[in-house]
Amino acid sequence: MPAIIYEQVRSEHRQTDVRLYTAHPSGLERTKGLPVVLYLHGRDGIDPTPIPYDTLAALEREYRDGAIPAFAFVVVDGGYNAYWTDGSANGDLSSMLTEELPRWLRERGLGDDEGRPFAVAGISTGGFGALNYAIARQAAGNPVSAVAELAPALPVTWEHMSEKGVFGSEEQWRHADPLAHLDKLGDVPVGVWVGDTDPFLPGAERLVAEHTDIPVASVLPGGHDGSVFDVVGADMVRFLADHVPAAG
Repeated sequence: MPAIIYEQVRSEHRQTDVRLYTAHPSGLERTKGLPVVLYLHGRDGIDPTPIPYDTLAALEREYRDGAIPAFAFVVVDGGYNAYWTDGSANGDLSSMLTEELPRWLRERGLGDDEGRPFAVAGISTGGFGALNYAIARQAAGNPVSAVAELAPALPVTWEHMSEKGVFGSEEQWRHADPLAHLDKLGDVPVGVWVGDTDPFLPGAERLVAEHTDIPVASVLPGGHDGSVFDVVGADMVRFLADHVPAAG
């Protein structure tokens, strides 16, 4: 396993203390300026782990084997059933990521000079949020270098979305749905890993069909569970490592 650090920070956008979780290859001589991937967790939050163990193990193993440069995963706790939007039951999660997270990373000497992650990844509901984070970074003029989507929770009908108890109306969902705003994503490369029996497969297929740059589109045997989550770590880590900034 890589080195993992749990800390607590104060989020004004959530109006509470939240946990900040960092994972990077063990034994690094220094971490100042270490490139960062923002990893958005799924519905169940940060426990027992916000990142599948297979992905964590791959980060350590691939670095030790000399296959990838060093980088860190950073997770911030968005609470239960987070789709990473502002105005959610858990607070203004999107603003927390774009406005507060860079300060927390700068204070720890992580990320670029402004404390920004170079890429974003998301699992399940975090995949919904990761696309919207990338869209927000594009709009701000500092796009991410890559997006990794693991079994993204991207319902394509209001009937499916309404079951999740997240948005109060179809109009609110349509406004937040990243699939409705892929034209604002730019040409950022997006990798997609999903199971062939995952109930969210139609959304992943639509993402692959409609986005302009999908270098990885992997449909694996399995559902929305560990049969997929626990076998894609090396592929995802290598995909993200291909986009680590040269200076890193």
